[in-house]
Amino acid sequence: MRKIAFLLLALLTICMVGCDSRIPMNEDLYPESVYLVGARNRIINKNLNLGYAWDTIYASVAISGSQPTKMDVTVKVKESPSSIENYNQRERVSDDIMYRTLANGVYSFPQENAVVKKGETYGLYPINIDPASLHIDSLYMLAFKLEETSHFELAKEDTVVLIRLNLMNDYSGLYYMDGVIKPADNPKDSIIYKTPRTLQAVVDGNTVRMYHQKNEWVKGTTDYRPDFCFNITVNPDNSVTLNPWDKFKLVSGGGKYYPEMEVYDLWYTFEEDGILKKTRGFVYRERKNNDEVRIINDWMEENRKYDY
Repeated sequence: MRKIAFLLLALLTICMVGCDSRIPMNEDLYPESVYLVGARNRIINKNLNLGYAWDTIYASVAISGSQPTKMDVTVKVKESPSSIENYNQRERVSDDIMYRTLANGVYSFPQENAVVKKGETYGLYPINIDPASLHIDSLYMLAFKLEETSHFELAKEDTVVLIRLNLMNDYSGLYYMDGVIKPADNPKDSIIYKTPRTLQAVVDGNTVRMYHQKNEWVKGTTDYRPDFCFNITVNPDNSVTLNPWDKFKLVSGGGKYYPEMEVYDLWYTFEEDGILKKTRGFVYRERKNNDEVRIINDWMEENRKYDY
């Protein structure tokens, strides 16, 4: 009886294999569809380098499925300005700075469609943008959705991707000020000036804007950027030139940039309430860990000048 049962089980197994010889991993486990990468998260951030005459960002088109594509898939991408308006209406309030799309002539599309090549899972759709045409204190966004595809179906959910554009250059980012402020006529009277500073890329690839003492402007506070900001430009010899951003009463200033340490050694004289004051100190880029903090602290102590 055991032999008969074993033979019957073997025959049944052979029949099942004969009826379906497919290997699951060689088959698509779910339907293939075309979608925009990042659409599910609604907003993705892209940086534009002011050091470039034209910078390029990319929207990514992908194909869902468990298997590589067996042919080239051509996907038509189109802009969706109304999606930016919808985002402003839904997520912003009346006194917010609203996101805007880019003006005609400051961006272009070097290729008509995105193409996902055979055997690949995604393809790129490049957008060329002139960064210098954007203003640092405005908010910019591009919106895209898919219009048609040569194969498969377009995704039915999360169909729009919003790309938020941020201006930067090699000198922008989070820094820390470590210095003092003294009245020009009474150098013994000093204020310790230690605080985080966000250096914002402006004008070109070598210039950043820095706030003097005031914190970076946030919604709900008086806009003091015109009165408390100045530009720092790194020259070819690593000397720095300072200029007022708008109404900041900068009298004179200068210093040096140390690229190997990512540190500015700055000094500047300014007028505040009719009194001349002088600031002197280091502005150094944020460090990643305690060891790097120790190294920059030691460097500043070795290079600090005490004649101010």
